[in-house]
Amino acid sequence: MMKNIRRIGLVGAFVLAGMLAVQAAAARALVVGTGASTLADAKAAGTEAAGLAKAALGGESPKLVAVFAARKQLTPELVSGVAEVFEKALISGCEGYAPLTAAGNFADQGHEIKNGVTVLALGGQADVKLVADVVRKEDGKDGFTACGQRIGDQLKAAVTAASGSKLIFTFGNQHVGSNQPYVEGLLKALGSNVPVVGAAAGGGNAKEIVKGELVTGANVAVLICGGFKLGLGLSGGNGDLVAKADESLSKAVKAQPGKPALLLVFDCGGRRGELFKQKKLADEFVRMRAIAPETPLFGFYGGGEIGTAALAEPAKGVGFSVASAALFAE
Repeated sequence: MMKNIRRIGLVGAFVLAGMLAVQAAAARALVVGTGASTLADAKAAGTEAAGLAKAALGGESPKLVAVFAARKQLTPELVSGVAEVFEKALISGCEGYAPLTAAGNFADQGHEIKNGVTVLALGGQADVKLVADVVRKEDGKDGFTACGQRIGDQLKAAVTAASGSKLIFTFGNQHVGSNQPYVEGLLKALGSNVPVVGAAAGGGNAKEIVKGELVTGANVAVLICGGFKLGLGLSGGNGDLVAKADESLSKAVKAQPGKPALLLVFDCGGRRGELFKQKKLADEFVRMRAIAPETPLFGFYGGGEIGTAALAEPAKGVGFSVASAALFAE
């Protein structure tokens, strides 16, 4: 009888140790929730998408709430709807041709959609720091470089102090042609080895959300750093457009073992229009999901992409491309 009790005690100890190890691993992981809505009412759409993202977090407190939406729906009402679910100061995002999540790429609405809101809620042990700036009149012809450098300067101390992997996820008021100077400014401040991924909302009067406030002309950068591993992909040009998306996402997802906790994807609005003409827009999404069928997916179709094909290569601003980043929680 005493031997059985000892055996049960040992088994219980091993089980407890295993449970604690799992809990500790979970505490280190990125915790991700996403949601999407096609409701026509912007406030209701924001609330619905945010509610789905919150439910997927499973009680975890978010450190970032990112919102991508159809141009006509990025309104104060949309922000208000998301703020019914999440703290307003956590909310940042932008407009674009169409957002993108695991729920779909809104292919049935064509090139530039009318109704579509997506929300990413990011929690876990990773550190998150968000900053924003604008191109200023006094910057002159080097405005986007100067804007990028100011943003990089604000992030430099956090990048230097950070342990583990680092990723800058950026969006806002750039376009093809101005996204490269913007990235050059970022990397001038931070160094060329800091990975950057993102896309342009569009130039001119494209709208952004910065910490719960609706603005125009802003560039936003989110530094995510901590106990995760990273895979990157970038592919563009003419040819088989669906295959180009496959190439970018596959490279990111296959860069590390295991299943990613989050897959960020930034596709080109021009590519979207061409895919729609070819009746292959839905096919692109099917291919994306096949690459990482159980991974939360988040991004949008914008007016210029930022990324790199490998960790050892500096980020660049491009067009007619797909930039991706896979985050693997340790």
